[in-house]
Amino acid sequence: MRILVTGGSGGIGRYVVRDLVRAGHEVCSVDLVREVFPGAQALRVDVTDAGEIYQALASSRAEAVVHLGAWAGNHMVPATRTYGDNVRGTFNVFQACVDLGVRRVVFASTNHVYGVVAAPPVYVPIDEAHPLRPATCYALSKVAGEQAADYFVAQHGLEILSFRFMGVRTPSRLNAEIEGVAEDPARSPHLLWTRCDARDAAHACRLAVEAEEVEPGPYNVTGPRVVLDQDSLELVKRYFGDGTEIREGLVGRTSPLNCARAEAAFGYRPRYAWSVQRRYLEEGEP
Repeated sequence: MRILVTGGSGGIGRYVVRDLVRAGHEVCSVDLVREVFPGAQALRVDVTDAGEIYQALASSRAEAVVHLGAWAGNHMVPATRTYGDNVRGTFNVFQACVDLGVRRVVFASTNHVYGVVAAPPVYVPIDEAHPLRPATCYALSKVAGEQAADYFVAQHGLEILSFRFMGVRTPSRLNAEIEGVAEDPARSPHLLWTRCDARDAAHACRLAVEAEEVEPGPYNVTGPRVVLDQDSLELVKRYFGDGTEIREGLVGRTSPLNCARAEAAFGYRPRYAWSVQRRYLEEGEP
């Protein structure tokens, strides 16, 4: 399959490109920073420029798109650019896919749409039906992207899967991340004490584009369990209190972000379960 990856030089993107190439796909990586990967085509493309993304899609003859290209958080650029560029770039990608006949798109959203960065979750485990409460311009831009996805699915028949990624980190960063969580579990509770290996995030993207049939819409994607040697239920009660409803399914050290929908739809099961007890970095993985 011919697949175009926007944001291919980013933290998740480089792993997506490598995973797709290893699986035998023809891959075109596009990004503001052109990085060449063995076995893949690379172009310098600004997705906020509609003409550039149209040309990239046309020249690559893409049959599917993994759209990761965006400002990946707040404070990287002014808020007006975070929101404006992310929304414009996402719309451009979706519209170009309609016009050029690309049907399947994986769109990188975020767990920040649930608003846990500003307030405890309404309930756990958090599934895709949890209320959306964007508390930052970055989260707001991703909600707008998901709404645009819904529009293109309904009006043009695209198959867009919005991945609500949480805590995705490259393998080289994960030991330090785990140490930080262990030192102060209250420092970033919006990530629900869970981290996701970028290789797992990449694998989820490949599974989604390869699936014969899959339901459009949002999908949670993260690691399999909390990284601490504590039960998830204990952590939720201690740091979120009585304001968070405890529902069935939060057992042992299972992550409070429920990825059951992704598993049922295209077989996503994280393979790298990093924790304070089990840390590893495969030789040769940057």
